[in-house]
Amino acid sequence: MGRSVSYTAADTWYPSWASNDTLYSPFTDGTWGIWKLVFSATGPKAMTGQAKIVGNDPLNLKVIPLGATTGSAAPYGGRYPCGSLVHNGVWYYGTYCLDGYPSGYNWGTLGPFVGFRISKDYGLTWEDTPHTPLSPLFGETAKDSGCVKIGAPHFVDFGKNMEHSPDGKAYLVAHGSVAEDPQPRPANNSWISGDQIYLLRVTPTIENINDRSKYEYFAGYNRNGKAVWSKDFKKIKPVFEWNNHCGCVTMTYFPHLKKYIMCITDGWPTIKYMNTYFLESDHVEGPWKMVTYMKNFGEQAYFVNIPSKFIDKDKNSFWLCYSGNFAAFQELKINPPGGRYAMVLQEMRFLDKKQLAAYPFAENKKKLDIEKAEWDKRNPLTSKENLALQAKVSVSSLAEGYSEKGVNDGIVDGFPGHPENEWASNQTVNSWVRLTWDKKVTVGKIWLFDRPYQYEQILSCGLKMSDGTIIELGALSNVEGEGLEITFEPKEVEWIEFVVLGVGNSTNSGLSEFAVFNK
Repeated sequence: MGRSVSYTAADTWYPSWASNDTLYSPFTDGTWGIWKLVFSATGPKAMTGQAKIVGNDPLNLKVIPLGATTGSAAPYGGRYPCGSLVHNGVWYYGTYCLDGYPSGYNWGTLGPFVGFRISKDYGLTWEDTPHTPLSPLFGETAKDSGCVKIGAPHFVDFGKNMEHSPDGKAYLVAHGSVAEDPQPRPANNSWISGDQIYLLRVTPTIENINDRSKYEYFAGYNRNGKAVWSKDFKKIKPVFEWNNHCGCVTMTYFPHLKKYIMCITDGWPTIKYMNTYFLESDHVEGPWKMVTYMKNFGEQAYFVNIPSKFIDKDKNSFWLCYSGNFAAFQELKINPPGGRYAMVLQEMRFLDKKQLAAYPFAENKKKLDIEKAEWDKRNPLTSKENLALQAKVSVSSLAEGYSEKGVNDGIVDGFPGHPENEWASNQTVNSWVRLTWDKKVTVGKIWLFDRPYQYEQILSCGLKMSDGTIIELGALSNVEGEGLEITFEPKEVEWIEFVVLGVGNSTNSGLSEFAVFNK
């Protein structure tokens, strides 16, 4: 929307809206007020700062430093702020560890979440966490090639004093990874990059906040699409997964929209351009759909979050909080204007269909305001160009309640919202689906869409054709609505068969859509 402002010369700002109408936030790696230098990268002498933010106008706030606290990062290299919540007058301030391995990256190893220090007087005095980097709250380690899931959790912003929590519990989101990575890369699970997003919850009290037994972990969905929660950390499952495209994550509830907005920054390789995207859901546990993907936002924006205090329901606007361009040696640009190494607030708004159509860039976007029938004519999946619509379908097996008809209906959808729009087998590997035509057709392009259910991902697969052609393929995208395109010299065939060769944690492999085109 064009308006922006920045405060201080430090980063890592995550404002929490307290019952006294003041925002409280951590900060580090910079200067502010009487604190000439707060630095979290000093191992045993790592420091983390805290501040209060007073005012109702984002363009005219007072940011008041409240001091800094030392907490050893050893045996890791750094100890940084993350999840911060002020609830019923008590401030819960979380920290996590980082390591510098591998060289050539910035904090390329995400360490464990240590625990929460506690203040009963809004940050003037503190009671330290009983946990240490070697004995962290959730028992994880990044040493000896360990992979952390709950490294840098952040509290879901439910508004003033958590007023919109669905059950009175505090929820946290965190990015992480697992050891069985189908596409490994250096510094994969870093402070700003990863593969999965995890969700956990706890009733926020002084007695509970540092007690692992009081936490519950999102453990997937049941057959009816309802979220499953478990107190067993080993049963934790991602609430969102996009291999090599996840990273630092926050979430805010928009009460006037009745939507949860998740902000994720994919910052790999940790020192260059960073991409930010928003996801939306009706429920804190998902499922999630893409709102917008902002490539090279900042051009190096990170620690992105949406403070609920500055949501304007009348304008449908909000102020995005982030820090920018810490890697000055990369000579990155400031885009959008107003960003810098600080606490940046950038005004934004969500557009409805009519507003989107009125914007200059609308012609380059999908026409959201056209009638469905008109769109169907333009949509390749539902057009006559999609030869799969004319094919007969046979499959190796069907999961209970499913039909083979969903695999070529022209709709990319599926469980948990619309299982009728996909094919799901009762197999893991070696499941197959075949499209057969009454007479030979000329084909030169195929689109494959994996099931949108996040825990059913195909990692390797193949195509067979009636003329003897065999095409070996890798993984299908695990992002809802994103398909794999295969092109080849046009050929005449009577049938095409898709075969599943490898999966992740899938129990019911299948496809959301199998589309075939002449070219």
